[in-house]
Amino acid sequence: MGKTKRSGIDVSAILFYPRNEIPERLSIRDLDGLSLERPLSGYITGISGFQRVQSLMHAREYANKKRLEMFVVDMLVNFQKPIYPKILPPEELPNHDVLSLFRASKSLIAEIAAHWKAWVAEDEGVDALKQYKWLKPEDFVARRTDLLPRLLALPEFQHINVVTYPAKVEFHQLPMTATSFKVDYAVQPNVIAAASVKFHPEIEVTI
Repeated sequence: MGKTKRSGIDVSAILFYPRNEIPERLSIRDLDGLSLERPLSGYITGISGFQRVQSLMHAREYANKKRLEMFVVDMLVNFQKPIYPKILPPEELPNHDVLSLFRASKSLIAEIAAHWKAWVAEDEGVDALKQYKWLKPEDFVARRTDLLPRLLALPEFQHINVVTYPAKVEFHQLPMTATSFKVDYAVQPNVIAAASVKFHPEIEVTI
């Protein structure tokens, strides 16, 4: 009998605590998520995809170096609409609530890059634009992850609940595969199908 396909994305949020401040329980609302160079306020962020094991190794090395305790909250995050099975074009965006910049068409990346350019020019000045590689999200998105909330606030992106993208993190020099979703989305019924703390089953996770 085959496995039932789950309509969710596996996300691992990484938290670092001082070794003498180990919590007894964690709330979904308390998750700061992945240690991004440019954190996203109001969002839960974690690593996802095929890089998860490698990313956790880098995070462990970082925790040991900083003498911190590392906690990994594994979550299965549900979505409302089916994932587009191919490379997502702009015209299909309204039909899906999950956006992966690793599976976005060149035309959709170009639309996103146009918004990024305007915001970077506003924040850093027009001269800064030549320092970015605008065809590669692993450059312009990873370096300015803080602009994601502005993208998701646009009318054509407001329905997106879950976004996967390349991000620069504090614990490694190379971009990692990150997935983010709003805290307000996470606490809705049946969004977090499962949540547990890896290696620390005694710590309760409440939603």
